[in-house]
Parts: sequence; C-alpha cells; structure tokens
Amino acid sequence: MPSSTTTRKHESSVGSGLWKRWRGYLARWLLFGGIVGMFQPIEDDLDNFGLQKLYQALFGLFFGAVCAVVFTLAENTLNVQRTKWKSWLIVISTWLAVKLVFIGAMAVAGESRP
Repeated sequence: MPSSTTTRKHESSVGSGLWKRWRGYLARWLLFGGIVGMFQPIEDDLDNFGLQKLYQALFGLFFGAVCAVVFTLAENTLNVQRTKWKSWLIVISTWLAVKLVFIGAMAVAGESRP
C-alpha cells in the first residue's frame, strides 16, 4: 500500500541556518534601497545632477545591503516559523533601526567637519 504522506527534498545546505534565504532577502532590500535612494531630493547644484544621483543610488544600495544582513539574521532567529505579522514587524524594525544608525553616523560625521 503506498504511503499517503509525501516527502519533500531537503533544502541544500547552502544558505541554511542563520543565513537561510539570504539571497532573496538581499535582492529585495537592494531593490528597495536603490529605488528609495534614487528618489531623494538633490541640492540646487544641477551641474552635478548625475553625480549626485549616482551617490544616492550607491548609498541606497549600501543601506539595502546592511538592512538585508540585519533582516536575515533577525528573521532566521526570531521568526523561524515564518509568521507573516512577525515578518512585517521585523521588516519595519529593521528599516527603522538601520535608518537611525545611518542618520546618527551622518550626524557625527557632519559635526566633525571643520
């Protein structure tokens, strides 16, 4: 008699543990960071418009990469069951925490300028 339960193939060991699904999270956070970075306002210096947009995009990608690392570690530690509301809470918390760290770092860097 055939078994009524189906067995799933085990996921590969690449990206398991704390780094499970990190590639997908990285892609999403990089996309978010890049898009949000590109829509930031620029200074009045229109002669350097392209350069300012390039810096904004690179900074947005860096922000997205940091968010991806923080989110991946938090999601795989605090939400192993993948509960939807916990995932969204972690998304918002990750964005807020990383944004506050970036703003704090920029404020400290701005104060150290002559």
